[in-house]
Amino acid sequence: MSKKIWVAITAHDPLRRIDPLINVLTEYSRFFHEVSVNIYVNYEAQEDVSTLESLFEQFDTLEINVKVASREYKNWYLTWAHKHDLMTAVLNRAADFYIYQENDIYITSENFNYYRKWKPVLSKYGLEPGFGLYEEYDNKRVLIGNYNQWSLTRETPNVWHHFGFKVPKILVVDHEIDFFVQLGSPYYCGMILDQGDAEVYIRSDSCHPERSYPKTGIRNWPIADRSSMGLAFERLPSGYEHRRCVPVHRKNGVYEILPYGLIKHDDNKYSKNLKKQHGNLLDLKEMLIL
Repeated sequence: MSKKIWVAITAHDPLRRIDPLINVLTEYSRFFHEVSVNIYVNYEAQEDVSTLESLFEQFDTLEINVKVASREYKNWYLTWAHKHDLMTAVLNRAADFYIYQENDIYITSENFNYYRKWKPVLSKYGLEPGFGLYEEYDNKRVLIGNYNQWSLTRETPNVWHHFGFKVPKILVVDHEIDFFVQLGSPYYCGMILDQGDAEVYIRSDSCHPERSYPKTGIRNWPIADRSSMGLAFERLPSGYEHRRCVPVHRKNGVYEILPYGLIKHDDNKYSKNLKKQHGNLLDLKEMLIL
């Protein structure tokens, strides 16, 4: 059944890196749903709007609106320019799902379908479907937001602070997913909300640029990261540090996040930095161990 999806994308100086944004829109054009995309550009880029609109004419299945943020949304605060429009859309029940993302990550139809299927199941536990954020570099898929080997049986040193993290595991009955796990960071440069969660989100501290900060706790998320928190840190079930889970499958003794539980960052700058720090990079297939 077709759904209405309201999408907000942050794009700072969009013409400087137009290819990733075109690729993002290409992914949305493949959705079998009614997708409305709102692209928020910085005030200084307002002269680029007509050029952008011309470039976007190729996406005739999408409703695309380019919006110039007001002056106060400078630098990383641009990531918050969509919030008032999001609130209006949610209160008017303008869509079934609401997505926010940065302009260089690919949320695919497979990602969205996975979210739709498993959201009701995980909601019973107070949790939600999440994603592993990765880059491709050195012929590897590098889990940039959670770059570590995460033990499924023992406490793992957390990449975000000096406290350990014991990976929660959520068993499900499925022919493909063996179980869900949580990693130390729920961040994937975006958020997906259904109507019910969106109504909670717009009234929560997580939807406020300053009040959201204490919610991240020891993770100390900066302003841009907090814009895509969604309900990751709201109404936490007892014993959990956040709500987002990723699907895991065991094959030939290897535990791996399933493809639809992964979101690609269209860059390799974080992988390059990780290689400088660690030398040889770990591939996704090496991330989950017993």
